[in-house]
Amino acid sequence: VFDSTEFTLSLSSILELGDKRDARASVISNRSSQIAAMRKIEALNLLSEVNRRYIDILAAQERLLLAKEATLLAEETLTEVEKRSKAGVAPKAEIKRALAAVGNARLTTSSEQQQLDYAKVALAMMWNETIPSFTRVEGSLYQFSSDIEFTTLLEKVKRNPEILIYATQERLKEAQLRLARTESSADIKWSVGIKQIQALNDTALTAGFSMPLFASKRNVGAISAAQAARDEVVVKRKATMLALHNQLYRAYSNRKQAIFTAKNLQKSIIPTLTEALNETQIAYQRGRYSYLDYLSARQELLFARRAMIESAAAALRYGTQIEQLIAEPLSVSQSSHTQPKTFPNQKAF
Repeated sequence: VFDSTEFTLSLSSILELGDKRDARASVISNRSSQIAAMRKIEALNLLSEVNRRYIDILAAQERLLLAKEATLLAEETLTEVEKRSKAGVAPKAEIKRALAAVGNARLTTSSEQQQLDYAKVALAMMWNETIPSFTRVEGSLYQFSSDIEFTTLLEKVKRNPEILIYATQERLKEAQLRLARTESSADIKWSVGIKQIQALNDTALTAGFSMPLFASKRNVGAISAAQAARDEVVVKRKATMLALHNQLYRAYSNRKQAIFTAKNLQKSIIPTLTEALNETQIAYQRGRYSYLDYLSARQELLFARRAMIESAAAALRYGTQIEQLIAEPLSVSQSSHTQPKTFPNQKAF
């Protein structure tokens, strides 16, 4: 039985044509770059959220301080009204109105305290803490970074990770397209070996090779799909760039307006209203102005100071959005201003 047995020992391998190995390596490399870009986006989003919550606390601290000062002013007004009522120059109804104003001011203070507590918890939760380990945060709500030309910012947006990830995806799809094209080149399979023929008591050398036919035609569909995937990424990249351009312009314009509003309120409007309140208070004490005039002057100043806080906070939030879009911090101007503790000729505030 074993006289007709044949034994063959052979080695075989495949010769890859069309740079298939390099194409596969390129795909793997670009996938790694895409993962790195996605991590940058996540880190940038996290940092921006921390900044926004920090700004929320700064604004809440300022609003609480304003509410406490408004309560103090309302209490001083009540004292003044009571003096005038005892002197017989003010009706008792004014006392009730002043008492109601004090009550409303205290309610506002309580509400602002709750808002501040919530803002601190929201920031602490960024570190997986439910109870803040801090009582307040340091920083100036009224310090703005220097203005930068929009065209300069737009150039920086092109380095935004969201754009870079599309560039990475485009390179990945290009590598996949290249890999698909290399698959059109048929590989050559070769083998070489030794055959032992027992019946003839002889040894023979064997060699062979094979190549599939019509490989390029069978791969047309894969190439078309890879081309479509690459073109889709190109279109999405352009659409994303347009969207980022729109977001940047909106944030840039709103930030400039918010800074302009905050500065004008601080330097011009609030000092004027402060002087007007002081003059109105003196006139009210002398009986020249009514309680309504005094109350209106006080409310106008409070509204202006509240508007300054909101404008300053909005400017910082828009600045954070711009930093997120350009993927780098805005430089802090040396000429940035800081809110003074009191305004000129200010008494109650």
